[in-house]
Amino acid sequence: MWMTTARRGAAVALLSLAGPLLFVAYALGLCVSTLGSPWLGERVVGWCRAAVDRARRLAGEWCEVPIASPYRPAPPAPQPDAEGWYRYEKTLYRTPRVPRYLLRVHWLAEDPATGRDMSWLLLGTVVGPLLGLLAVLGGQPVLRAYGRWTRTRLAPAEPRPWQLWVNRGLRDLWRLAVLALLAVVHTACGVVLVVLFVLTHVLGAFLWWPWCAALAQRLAGLGRRLAGTWSGTPVDELYRPLVEPVPTADGFYRVGRELRRSPRPALRRARYRRAMTDPATGRDVLWLLGDGPVTALLLAPVVALCWGFAWGLWIPFWVWVGRFFADYPSPWEHVWAPAKWLADTPLLGGPLGLLCGAAVLALAPVLLRLHGRWTRALLAPTEKARLAARVQRLAETRADAVDAEDAELRRIERDLHDGVQARLVALGLKLSAAEQLVEREPERARELLGETKADSGAALAELRSLVRGIRPPVLTERGLVDAVRAVALDLVVPVEVEADVPGRCPSAIEAAAYFATLELITNAVKHGRAESVRVQLRHADHVLRVVVTDDGVGGADPELGGGLRGIRRRIGTFDGTLELTSPRGGPTAAMMEIPCELS
Repeated sequence: MWMTTARRGAAVALLSLAGPLLFVAYALGLCVSTLGSPWLGERVVGWCRAAVDRARRLAGEWCEVPIASPYRPAPPAPQPDAEGWYRYEKTLYRTPRVPRYLLRVHWLAEDPATGRDMSWLLLGTVVGPLLGLLAVLGGQPVLRAYGRWTRTRLAPAEPRPWQLWVNRGLRDLWRLAVLALLAVVHTACGVVLVVLFVLTHVLGAFLWWPWCAALAQRLAGLGRRLAGTWSGTPVDELYRPLVEPVPTADGFYRVGRELRRSPRPALRRARYRRAMTDPATGRDVLWLLGDGPVTALLLAPVVALCWGFAWGLWIPFWVWVGRFFADYPSPWEHVWAPAKWLADTPLLGGPLGLLCGAAVLALAPVLLRLHGRWTRALLAPTEKARLAARVQRLAETRADAVDAEDAELRRIERDLHDGVQARLVALGLKLSAAEQLVEREPERARELLGETKADSGAALAELRSLVRGIRPPVLTERGLVDAVRAVALDLVVPVEVEADVPGRCPSAIEAAAYFATLELITNAVKHGRAESVRVQLRHADHVLRVVVTDDGVGGADPELGGGLRGIRRRIGTFDGTLELTSPRGGPTAAMMEIPCELS
């Protein structure tokens, strides 16, 4: 029995020595998956997970401490919708390759078991040999202690605060390593882009420059996404839109002082003009050039602290472990003097190395945030760019408002001409006929007067319906909430209305919100085949928020046009937004937000 325990303790000590190698392979597998090769990355991560799973089984068989496997199941393959598109969050893709890649990357990176595996591999190189060698002398109790320690690291359990701190530090340290590799790529690409800019303009091939600028835009877009998801610093993306060339009256396109029949030269020139005049392009190239030096400057403290940790604790510890098996002279004769001093003074170097290791974990999140701020400082749109985009947005919404007003006037004119006006003309003709028949055929005259009376009622009803289509009286007199409740009372489908609007919105916003809400309810009943609808109206933080949810079949998509696009145009005039969640099979939830003040 003692021999068996001793052999198992020695095996645990030897197997733990492979921890750094597996840790590096694990990290490389995640990096490869993140950088665009999920198949190879998953294969490497799978091998490392199999090795860690083997350690769990050994803890149960040798140490009598069973540990359950904590890995999350792999995400299912993305399925196409009715139109054949593959969806990931708010983006549609024609093929499942990109959604599947993003799902697999998030599955690997966000699984808590990944961080626990890597921390166990790293710490196991210290704890494993120590407890394994002690188990050779102490027997099964020490081996069981190793199993309990392994269970604290690898079992699916709620992490403690200090574990969260360590995991966050290791995670951010890994992200900093990825950002360092990307910074090298960015700087190299920035230098190449500058060279290409000079060459294309010297050689007269400047129309190729927009493709080079597009590469800078893609790399900068990746930097913005990483700053938002990793550093917690969202960076907006704002580029000038491409001004499409407009043909002349005779069908030609102007290219400088020349007229061309094909639009391609004019389009290439428009792309070049945008690449040269958009300040965001220059900031992209400048960020690519500066990302390497700035990231190196940020990582300098981490490198210095890692050096202190390595020479103060890590390397001396393994040398001390190695001297249990072989006697050899001091290996510090030819190393740098400060490193030799740290290695030769374990009473001072050990605590200092441990302090350096803790400082690295504490400093990594701070440096990650600083890198995000550096990215935002250069890649975020300037106030001038925001103002220009705002002016363009106002011009678009103004054009939408003018179009909507023109369409509404034409509808009213058509309804008056084809409906009420025709009935009034017919009413006048019948009255004239009755006037002529009142002496000769009084019975026929009475019939005509009766028909005229019915026609006047129908004309009045059409006129009231037309007035309600322009602006319902209840909306004018009692406000948005009561107008929506009045609509709910007239429907067969039960509509629940909850409201917390302590006041009246401006008249134009009330009308826009009312008709948009009416359109959403109509869509839910007519297209969604909903059996119940719920409307929530609330005003908070200077925003009127209307949420319409139903239990219909779902599948609504504002990109397909129709009424939803009209709602966006209607509330977009007031800087309002519409967010829609409508998966196939339902339910559907539409939220409108319109900034306004209550009176």
